[in-house]
Amino acid sequence: MATHELILHHYDEAPFAEKIRMVFGIKNLTWRSVIQPSAMPKPDLIPLTGGYRRTPVFQVGADIYCDTQLIAAWLEAQHPQPSLFPDGNPGLGMALGSWANGPYVVTSVAIYMGAEDPFAGQLDLPAHFHEDRKKMWRRQFDTDALGPRLAGYRSQLDAHTDFVNRQLADGRPFLLGDRPGWVDMHAMWDPWFLYRFAPGEAERAYGRFPAIAAWLARLAAIGQGTRVEMANAEALDIARDHEPLPATGIDAHDPIGIAAGTPVKVSPADYAEAEVEGELVGTTVSSVTLRRNDPRVGTVHVHFPKIGYSVAPA
Repeated sequence: MATHELILHHYDEAPFAEKIRMVFGIKNLTWRSVIQPSAMPKPDLIPLTGGYRRTPVFQVGADIYCDTQLIAAWLEAQHPQPSLFPDGNPGLGMALGSWANGPYVVTSVAIYMGAEDPFAGQLDLPAHFHEDRKKMWRRQFDTDALGPRLAGYRSQLDAHTDFVNRQLADGRPFLLGDRPGWVDMHAMWDPWFLYRFAPGEAERAYGRFPAIAAWLARLAAIGQGTRVEMANAEALDIARDHEPLPATGIDAHDPIGIAAGTPVKVSPADYAEAEVEGELVGTTVSSVTLRRNDPRVGTVHVHFPKIGYSVAPA
């Protein structure tokens, strides 16, 4: 297989992966689909990431990209048209991720975790999925004590939803106008997630807003590009059989203060507890790259965004 193949490690019910699947649709790309478990353990993912457990993970040869914001930035750079920023404001579009992936997502997940109707939809998820997610989110809230707080979270969700309604109030088809973009991917996460994971809560939050229903339908109609399934073992073999891209070294203006070649650990700063250890081989203004060696896949470069992650000597 050629190194330019776009490989997405995901599962169909993953809301963050849906953002990238929709990017493939906007850009009309062909990509390879590798289905990973929705909950730990993930034996065919960890050799690539070194411990990062979130979904999706994006692979090009022996280069592994973690987190949707970094994956979207890579796809925009390598496949710039159609752009994810049709209004010409990429900085604002990326910056809105701090809203969408932070307080907006936390609100929706809290509602799902405390809802009376979780999994009321048709979801192909393992029996231990809910317990797995409780562990992931324990930094944010005690999932067993959400009941009395649900009204507050519902109120917050309504306020977030009002941002979307304001954008659609003039009849535009997408949040920035006539063309879909990364801002739509940010904002669609919560209704997409709740309609699948807690449909009663989704109906309460969104059912009275026909503009949102029409917007979601337009996004769904874009499709997901051309999806071709790939076996897990084949993806691991591709990483094993290719060399990662040359290391960039440390950005000249980087204040991180860690020399190239230093053993470091990278950790998500929010809810998913995992430390990935490797040799620091590159930084840019927005990303960090580790070199790792694994018996199954050999040498890989694992790339993380800086926003939302901490880097420290191992």
